[in-house]
Formats: sequence, structure tokens, C-alpha cells
Amino acid sequence: MAKKTKSKSLFTTSQREHIQRLIEWMSQGVYEKEQIIAVALLCAITGENMFLLGPPGTAKSMVASRLKMIFKDGKAFDYLMSRFSTPDEIFGPISISRLKNEDRYERLTTDYLPEAEVVFLDEIWKAGPSIQNTLLTVINEHIFHNGGQTLRTPMKVLIAASNELPAKDEGLEALWDRFLMRMVSNCIESDSAFFKMLKSEQTEFKPLSEQLYITDELYGKWQSESRTVTTSDSVVSAIKSLRKLLAYHEKEDGNQLRYYVSDRRWSKAYRLMQTSAYLNGRKEINLTDFLLLTHSFWNDVETIPNVLAAFTSSISEATTKQLNKIDKSIRQMMTPQNNQVANKPLRININATEFVEYDYFYYFVENFPDGEAYFSKWDYASLTTTPRDGVRYYDSKRKKIIIHSLIPGRPFDAKSQNASNLIKVKIQKCQDGAIIDGTPYSFKRRTAPIHNADSIQNLPIYQRVAAIQQLFRECVENWENMTASNWRDGDNIFLSSADFALVNKTIKEVGEQIKAVEVKINNMVMMVMK
Repeated sequence: MAKKTKSKSLFTTSQREHIQRLIEWMSQGVYEKEQIIAVALLCAITGENMFLLGPPGTAKSMVASRLKMIFKDGKAFDYLMSRFSTPDEIFGPISISRLKNEDRYERLTTDYLPEAEVVFLDEIWKAGPSIQNTLLTVINEHIFHNGGQTLRTPMKVLIAASNELPAKDEGLEALWDRFLMRMVSNCIESDSAFFKMLKSEQTEFKPLSEQLYITDELYGKWQSESRTVTTSDSVVSAIKSLRKLLAYHEKEDGNQLRYYVSDRRWSKAYRLMQTSAYLNGRKEINLTDFLLLTHSFWNDVETIPNVLAAFTSSISEATTKQLNKIDKSIRQMMTPQNNQVANKPLRININATEFVEYDYFYYFVENFPDGEAYFSKWDYASLTTTPRDGVRYYDSKRKKIIIHSLIPGRPFDAKSQNASNLIKVKIQKCQDGAIIDGTPYSFKRRTAPIHNADSIQNLPIYQRVAAIQQLFRECVENWENMTASNWRDGDNIFLSSADFALVNKTIKEVGEQIKAVEVKINNMVMMVMK
């Protein structure tokens, strides 16, 4: 069974707060843009690029201008593209003196893109082919060919913006694929935030505290240490599921590449998840980091609803599939044919030596709802599949629940058994242990039997009931452990309330499915054991 685990922290609290305080500082006087600012910071620390889709006047350029300010001695470059933009305006003008005197074709790159750490390009899709080709080299390899020299570019992040997506069949696909994170920047939606914006006065922008600057040394440390972050099993399972779901949507969509995610993109996404986990103070990627990729794996606005659904389904798929199989096993068991089997005399083959003995005289009853319970070994030897009277009580000396059969004509001596809270029960033998008041319970074995939902129908009827109950308990426990370790043990500072709302909706839906299956199991037990 899955065990609850908590990821160990790499950061102290103050170090985690460093990131939060940077986000708060960058968000001064800005409304409903906190997540875009946070993700832009995440991209910069990861070394990836970001695209903002939205109309004019929605603070897209502000994100880049404030991001530049958090890097110690950081340089920035921003430019509004047009159809007539030339490489000189982006990468620097040609040096006339070097061309004339040294016959060298070189650009003067000071204060231009090749020497900037934070770059903002507005209306990116209006860039001509010559600009696009050079941009691809800078993005892919972080180098700039300047005449006979090859220069390393210090660019940490390129933020591009537009009010439209790249046009099809114009050769923009390669450039579009280089923007790992893609976010929509809309106008302020809530009335309260809107009127706060209207009423706010232009106040002086608070300077950044010296200790909050990201130095080159700190930046390198974060990048290096984030690569040591590992992946949880729940994320591995979700990734496998998501790949299948996106492949299904791509096929259904006629292979138009609207749901296509390249291996390169997956690799970069993994690095982003590592960085997210690290900056949130964890040594392991969890599903909150995985959920960030909802802002990465869409290629068309129309596909966003399906992509979101694929992500939420991938998170719960293992559990919902198991619940569906358990539900199917219940329905198969409740068919008339199986009901007939239930009414026939039951032949069972039990090797009691498979059960673990406790204190020489007892077997341990697994998953007993009222506490730690033990069944008398000698009473079990004489037990049959025909119900008979028994008693359960609390042994004040052993501090455990004990279950005995009652022998006709011999009264039960409660005093000698240190017994209190006596309750009369009906008991009978079943394949894995005993049926107590109509509910089958397994005894702990030396080697546990392995059941799965597909093999249950080959088991005897009473063993099927116990196996279904066991599978259900394990399924619910695994789900609860997964949700606790991923969603309840702390927030992800890069996710928004809308992102968490998606998860909460999924958790609620799975919870409802669990309740429905539990009701069916209880009905099954009542019908089979009556």
C-alpha cells in the first residue's frame, strides 16, 4: 500500500520567501497579473521563454520591465516589431568603421538583444525571416554570430507578446515551439480589482531591497541545485496518462499538430518542473509542478479546454480506472448466475498454517473497523461455513478486541477473559478468514494473496467479497495519500487559484465516485451474505 510521504525541503523558510517577496515586489500596483509575473520569474530562473497572448494595455510589457530589475546589474532590451523591422534594430547596427577600415562585417551589439538578459519583443509574429532565423539560433544555442565571432548571449528569458497566435503556413512553427510557457493576459475581470485599479493613485514604485537581488552567483546556484530534483511516482503515472490522452486528441483532431508535444518540449518542461519544485522548497516534483504544464502544452486557443481536461484526467485516471473495474466486478457478482452460486453450499480450501499466529492462540483480523482485533485460533479450527453464535469483547489485559465462538451449553466466563463491552455476533468461515456479522474479514497471512480486479471473478464467492473490499480500501487509501502529499501539504507559488480550482473539481468528482462504489459494495455484502 502507498505510504504518506512529505518531500524534504531544500530551502529554509527565508529562502522560499525570497521568491515570494520578489513576486510581491514585481506585482506592486498591478491587478490579476500575479501568476503571469510568477511564471515569468520561473521561466527566467529555468532559462526558458514565455509568450503572452492578449490585447494592448494588459501589462504585458510591464512584466518584462520589472523582471529585468530583479537581476543585479541586469540589462534589458525591448522592441515593438513591425513588418518593416530590420535586423539592425534588434541585433545592433553594422559598424561602418570596422567595415571600412578592417573589412569586417560586425554589429555594434551594446544596448541591443545580444547583450541583454531579459528581452521583450512585442508583436513577435511580424518579424521577418531574417530576424526569425537569428532569433532561433539565439534561443536554441544562446550564441550570436557576429561577423567572424561567436558570442555567448547572457539572455535568461525572452518574453514575446501579441494579440494573435502565429499564422499558419508562414514558417512560424519553429519559433512558436521555442516558447515553453504560453499564457493569456486579459483585462481585469473582477469588479473589485477593477475599481481598485481606478481608484489607485500613482505612487512611487518601492525600490527592491538589496538582499532580494538575484546575483549571477545565486542564479547559477539555483540552476545547478534544481537539477538534482527527482520525480514522484504520481507524476510519472500522470505523465504516462497525459501522453496517451494528448495522442488520442491529436488523432481525433486529424493530426493537425494542435495537440502535438515534441520530445524537446517534454524535456524542457521537465526542467521547468524541477525548478518549480526547487523554488517551492521540495526535493521532488509533485503534481502541482505538473499542473503548470497546462500553460505549456496548448497550440491553439480552441484546444485549451481539451488540454485542461486531459491534465485533470491524467491526475485521477489510475484511481478512476480501478474504481471502474471494482464497479464492474460488483455488477458481475450480482448477476442472477452469481446469486445462484452464492446460494449453493460453499466448498473452501483453507490452509490455516498460512495465517500468522499472535500470542500462540490468535489470528489477526485485518481492517476490522472498531480497532485491533484477534480471532481465537482454536475456535477457528472448528468453524464451518454455517453461521454460528460468537462473542466479541475488549480484553482489558491485552488491550485488544477478541472474537470467540460460543459453545452451546457452556456459558462464557467474562471475568476470566478480562472481558468488557461484550457483543454477540454471528461468525462463519470463509476462504481468507471469517465472516463476522455478514462482513468478510481476512486474517493476516505469512504471504499475502495477490488479487486484482481482473482476477476476482475466478475466486470463490466469499473470497470475491473480501477481495473486492480489500481492493477498494487500497484504492481509496492510495488516492487519499496521493491527494494529501500533492495538494494539501502546501501550495505552489506559481499556481493560481484557478489552477487549484481545476484540481479541487477533480478531487470532488473522484470523491463522489468513491462514495457511489462504497454504497454498491455495502449492498453487495448485504445481498450475498443474507
